[in-house]
Amino acid sequence: MTVKQRVAKFVEENYDKQKALFDASTISSDYKLMGVKTPNLISFAKKLVKDGVQYNELPKRNHEEILISGLFIAFCKAPAEEKVEYIKEYLTYVDNWATCDLVSAKLVNLEDQQAFFEQLLTSTKPYDVRFAVVWFKRFVLKNDVRGTVNLINKSVKCTDYYVEMALAWIYCEALLLDYDYMLKWVQKLARYVIRNRTLSKACDSYRTTPEQKKEIRALRSKLLGIEI
Repeated sequence: MTVKQRVAKFVEENYDKQKALFDASTISSDYKLMGVKTPNLISFAKKLVKDGVQYNELPKRNHEEILISGLFIAFCKAPAEEKVEYIKEYLTYVDNWATCDLVSAKLVNLEDQQAFFEQLLTSTKPYDVRFAVVWFKRFVLKNDVRGTVNLINKSVKCTDYYVEMALAWIYCEALLLDYDYMLKWVQKLARYVIRNRTLSKACDSYRTTPEQKKEIRALRSKLLGIEI
């Protein structure tokens, strides 16, 4: 059995019609959704790595096959520079938040390739940018909050909805890590949509204290009043 046949057999055997219908309500993709559960995808990708499969053998004919190939990159033992080349190819298939976020957040030990992710931030392709933002949130932000948010704010020009949501997500996390600095920093954001979403996410977080929530709500109301 070829690798393509093996992957196709796995996806077919794990097809879940109900999950596929649910996924279709939250994921917009040009590729067919097969509803395979994420833990199964992760386990299968790890098995392919263990069995010595090569990345270029993997098919990408539907949403799940694309995810498997991305997870394979995350789990394989290839050198960092080689993984970056795989990621470049993988990104040509990424057209939704799921194939973006799940894979990017698992790319451990690529900190020495930060220049590559910085380059992605400047892309005009929404999911290239989001892929990089998710990576920075997962692997860089905690160690350098201020440097990270300033780099991202300077680099990202794409105004796609899914990019703006990712920006609000990382800026909210930054606010939770460095509250006093970020509360002032967020007010200076030129793109008020991102600013407002950041503050809303912070208000909704269980990690903000009641006092912080009160301060954030007051600031959000004030800023909205200014815009009106």
